[in-house]
Amino acid sequence: MVEESGFAEFREAAYDRLGEKLDVGPWFGQTVLRPAIEAGIIYARLKFRVNMNTASSRRAVAGSKVPVLLIHGEEDKNIRPRSAELIHKAAPNNTELWKVPKAAHCGAWAANPAEFDRRVLEWFAKHTVRCDRGPCKMRG
Repeated sequence: MVEESGFAEFREAAYDRLGEKLDVGPWFGQTVLRPAIEAGIIYARLKFRVNMNTASSRRAVAGSKVPVLLIHGEEDKNIRPRSAELIHKAAPNNTELWKVPKAAHCGAWAANPAEFDRRVLEWFAKHTVRCDRGPCKMRG
Protein backbone atom coordinates (compact mmCIF):
# COMPACT_ATOMS: atom_id res chain seq x y z
CA MET A 1 0.00 0.00 0.00
CA VAL A 2 1.09 3.57 -0.62
CA GLU A 3 -0.29 6.47 1.41
CA GLU A 4 0.41 10.12 0.67
CA SER A 5 -0.30 12.95 3.10
CA GLY A 6 -2.37 10.79 5.44
CA PHE A 7 -3.36 11.71 8.96
CA ALA A 8 -2.35 9.65 11.97
CA GLU A 9 -5.43 10.54 14.04
CA PHE A 10 -8.56 12.39 12.89
CA ARG A 11 -8.77 14.66 15.94
CA GLU A 12 -5.18 15.85 15.55
CA ALA A 13 -5.72 16.51 11.84
CA ALA A 14 -8.86 18.51 12.60
CA TYR A 15 -7.01 20.68 15.12
CA ASP A 16 -4.17 21.30 12.69
CA ARG A 17 -6.33 21.98 9.64
CA LEU A 18 -8.67 24.48 11.22
CA GLY A 19 -5.81 26.39 12.78
CA GLU A 20 -3.99 26.50 9.46
CA LYS A 21 -7.11 27.52 7.50
CA LEU A 22 -7.34 30.58 9.72
CA ASP A 23 -3.60 31.16 9.23
CA VAL A 24 -2.88 31.08 12.96
CA GLY A 25 -1.24 27.65 13.33
CA PRO A 26 -2.25 24.32 14.86
CA TRP A 27 -2.15 25.66 18.43
CA PHE A 28 -5.36 27.59 17.69
CA GLY A 29 -7.26 24.44 16.76
CA GLN A 30 -5.97 22.64 19.85
CA THR A 31 -7.08 25.41 22.20
CA VAL A 32 -9.61 28.00 21.05
CA LEU A 33 -11.37 25.81 18.46
CA ARG A 34 -11.24 22.62 20.54
CA PRO A 35 -14.87 22.89 21.80
CA ALA A 36 -16.18 23.34 18.24
CA ILE A 37 -14.16 20.38 16.95
CA GLU A 38 -15.30 18.17 19.81
CA ALA A 39 -18.92 19.23 19.17
CA GLY A 40 -18.50 18.29 15.51
CA ILE A 41 -17.17 14.86 16.46
CA ILE A 42 -20.16 14.30 18.75
CA TYR A 43 -22.56 15.56 16.07
CA ALA A 44 -21.14 13.15 13.47
CA ARG A 45 -21.58 10.28 15.90
CA LEU A 46 -25.18 11.15 16.81
CA LYS A 47 -26.42 12.26 13.38
CA PHE A 48 -24.52 9.90 11.07
CA ARG A 49 -23.44 7.13 13.46
CA VAL A 50 -19.82 7.73 12.50
CA ASN A 51 -17.29 7.53 15.29
CA MET A 52 -14.47 9.84 14.26
CA ASN A 53 -12.55 8.75 17.36
CA THR A 54 -11.81 5.48 15.57
CA ALA A 55 -10.45 7.19 12.43
CA SER A 56 -6.79 6.35 12.95
CA SER A 57 -4.32 5.44 10.23
CA ARG A 58 -1.74 4.98 12.96
CA ARG A 59 -3.73 2.20 14.65
CA ALA A 60 -4.80 0.66 11.34
CA VAL A 61 -1.24 0.38 10.04
CA ALA A 62 0.08 -0.83 13.40
CA GLY A 63 -2.53 -3.62 13.40
CA SER A 64 -1.90 -4.69 9.82
CA LYS A 65 0.65 -6.90 8.12
CA VAL A 66 0.34 -5.02 4.83
CA PRO A 67 3.56 -3.12 4.05
CA VAL A 68 2.98 0.63 3.66
CA LEU A 69 5.04 3.27 1.89
CA LEU A 70 4.30 6.57 3.63
CA ILE A 71 4.87 9.67 1.50
CA HIS A 72 4.58 13.10 3.04
CA GLY A 73 5.58 16.56 1.88
CA GLU A 74 7.87 18.37 4.28
CA GLU A 75 5.94 21.59 3.62
CA ASP A 76 2.47 20.11 4.07
CA LYS A 77 0.39 22.52 6.15
CA ASN A 78 -2.91 20.67 5.65
CA ILE A 79 -1.77 17.54 7.46
CA ARG A 80 1.55 17.98 9.20
CA PRO A 81 4.49 15.65 8.40
CA ARG A 82 4.46 14.50 12.03
CA SER A 83 1.37 12.43 11.14
CA ALA A 84 3.45 10.27 8.82
CA GLU A 85 6.16 10.08 11.45
CA LEU A 86 3.63 8.84 14.03
CA ILE A 87 2.31 6.18 11.65
CA HIS A 88 5.85 5.06 10.85
CA LYS A 89 6.78 4.98 14.53
CA ALA A 90 3.73 2.78 15.27
CA ALA A 91 4.87 0.16 12.72
CA PRO A 92 8.55 0.72 11.86
CA ASN A 93 9.08 -2.82 10.54
CA ASN A 94 6.08 -2.62 8.23
CA THR A 95 6.46 0.91 6.87
CA GLU A 96 8.91 3.03 4.98
CA LEU A 97 8.73 6.83 5.27
CA TRP A 98 9.72 9.20 2.48
CA LYS A 99 9.52 12.86 3.48
CA VAL A 100 9.62 14.91 0.29
CA PRO A 101 11.47 18.23 0.38
CA LYS A 102 9.59 21.25 -1.01
CA ALA A 103 6.32 19.30 -1.30
CA ALA A 104 3.00 20.57 0.02
CA HIS A 105 -0.15 18.51 0.73
CA CYS A 106 -0.41 15.67 -1.82
CA GLY A 107 2.35 17.38 -3.78
CA ALA A 108 5.11 14.77 -3.76
CA TRP A 109 4.73 13.94 -7.44
CA ALA A 110 4.66 17.62 -8.44
CA ALA A 111 7.79 18.29 -6.36
CA ASN A 112 9.76 15.35 -7.75
CA PRO A 113 7.93 13.28 -10.40
CA ALA A 114 10.85 11.04 -11.37
CA GLU A 115 11.70 10.14 -7.75
CA PHE A 116 8.01 9.63 -6.93
CA ASP A 117 7.54 7.23 -9.86
CA ARG A 118 10.75 5.35 -9.04
CA ARG A 119 9.94 4.90 -5.35
CA VAL A 120 6.32 3.86 -5.86
CA LEU A 121 7.09 1.41 -8.67
CA GLU A 122 9.99 -0.10 -6.69
CA TRP A 123 7.75 -0.40 -3.62
CA PHE A 124 5.13 -2.38 -5.51
CA ALA A 125 7.76 -4.50 -7.27
CA LYS A 126 9.29 -5.36 -3.89
CA HIS A 127 5.93 -6.22 -2.31
CA THR A 128 4.17 -8.00 -5.17
CA VAL A 129 1.90 -10.89 -4.27
CA ARG A 130 3.04 -14.10 -5.96
CA CYS A 131 0.45 -16.74 -6.78
CA ASP A 132 2.31 -19.00 -9.22
CA ARG A 133 1.45 -22.27 -7.49
CA GLY A 134 -0.27 -22.86 -4.20
CA PRO A 135 -1.32 -20.14 -1.78
CA CYS A 136 -0.37 -16.53 -2.49
CA LYS A 137 2.59 -15.21 -0.50
CA MET A 138 3.63 -11.64 0.14
CA ARG A 139 7.25 -10.75 -0.56
CA GLY A 140 9.20 -8.35 1.61
